[in-house]
Amino acid sequence: MNERHRFLRFPIALATLLLVAGVTLAQSVTIDYWHGFTGPDLPIMEGLVADFNAAHPGIEVQAEAIPWGNLFQQIEPSVAAGRAPDVVAVNEDVITGFILRGALEQLTPEMLAEHSIEPERFFQSLWSIGMVDDAVYGVPVHSVMLVMYYNTQLFEEAGLDPNDPPQDRESFLEAARALTVDTSGRHPGDAGFDRNNLARWAAGVPTPWMGGTIAYSVAAQNGVTFVGPASDDFPVNFNSDEGKEAVQFLVDLVTEHSVSPANATEESEIAAFRQGKAAINLNGVWMVSQYQEAGLDFGIAPFPHLGTGDYRVWGGASHLAMPVQRRGDPEEQAAALTFISWMTQAQQNLTWTAAGGLPTQAEVADHSDYQSNPMTAVKEALPNSYVLTGFPFIAQLRGAWDSGFEAALLGDKDVDRALDDAAAEATSSIRDGLLSLPDR
Repeated sequence: MNERHRFLRFPIALATLLLVAGVTLAQSVTIDYWHGFTGPDLPIMEGLVADFNAAHPGIEVQAEAIPWGNLFQQIEPSVAAGRAPDVVAVNEDVITGFILRGALEQLTPEMLAEHSIEPERFFQSLWSIGMVDDAVYGVPVHSVMLVMYYNTQLFEEAGLDPNDPPQDRESFLEAARALTVDTSGRHPGDAGFDRNNLARWAAGVPTPWMGGTIAYSVAAQNGVTFVGPASDDFPVNFNSDEGKEAVQFLVDLVTEHSVSPANATEESEIAAFRQGKAAINLNGVWMVSQYQEAGLDFGIAPFPHLGTGDYRVWGGASHLAMPVQRRGDPEEQAAALTFISWMTQAQQNLTWTAAGGLPTQAEVADHSDYQSNPMTAVKEALPNSYVLTGFPFIAQLRGAWDSGFEAALLGDKDVDRALDDAAAEATSSIRDGLLSLPDR
């Protein structure tokens, strides 16, 4: 039996498992599912829900697409009012907060085993996002990360091999100098090079959020954990020597190496890449369709290893979770778990990658049907997605980190002061946030 046919057996096997487990499918059970996939991925999500309902005549999933920000504001009030959905999609930056505030049900080992949800199938960096204190509360359904887009024509014109894009700090700097040229045709290091009049450049280091995300990845590669353990109330540590080295390296791309224009933004760099002015764009996997539609001749590679330690790269994920119900209905809970299990199986994840998400599990990344996806180029990086797990204040931390990085990049402060001030801001925000958490 080939791999594709083995995938297609999953729904049948799952239905059999439910019958063995004593879940009665003769009586229809309706469950509500809230998610934030409201963009081009919405039709694929709607199709998957329709496929589930067709394959499970005893269960009807009623899905509601709600913009992420509005969705997250509604979860806890709906739990308090006893009107929570049976299943909800939550992202990496909020899931831990919902867990610690008691809004999500724990998925016990027995529940996972009964519904064929095997932790070992998933990339562990993603699986751990849905855990707190070794307990599971969510199952990965969607994944994204930073990647490197590069203009193959500009690589060739610069004498670089587009089939061998730079993947470490040394080769990145070498390629960046070759790709950067001023309006007089001079490269960085040439006599008379004018960094203020670039005809094209390697890769702009932007502000605010995307630049902070790039810096987050390099700092993580330097071994920065951003905060310490929960037992010590998450002490901020991104202003360590390693964090400052990462930020200084990116600042130097502008001020010393002159391979990035000053005052770049994410929007200006997207436009420059589309126009053939920027040879490299460090951005998320979600940009691929835009660049394809623009007719660009471009390649995709993993985000380069610009740090000094183990390889890591910023990643994000959405998990399917079960909000706490005031009066839990065993049949509705079983139906919800059936839906979570089905949606996170390999065949559905393979379908979902057409929406621009990445595989959540190695089986999908290795499957023959995935090899035509342009993001197969970053397959080796998938296990190295780096997210702060068990930390409920990612938004507050990132706000301070991003503002500190921006101050350093724009020259408003030197790197030491910028990160020290940002760390003080993050520490204050985390201290206030801890007051909002119930005792555990």
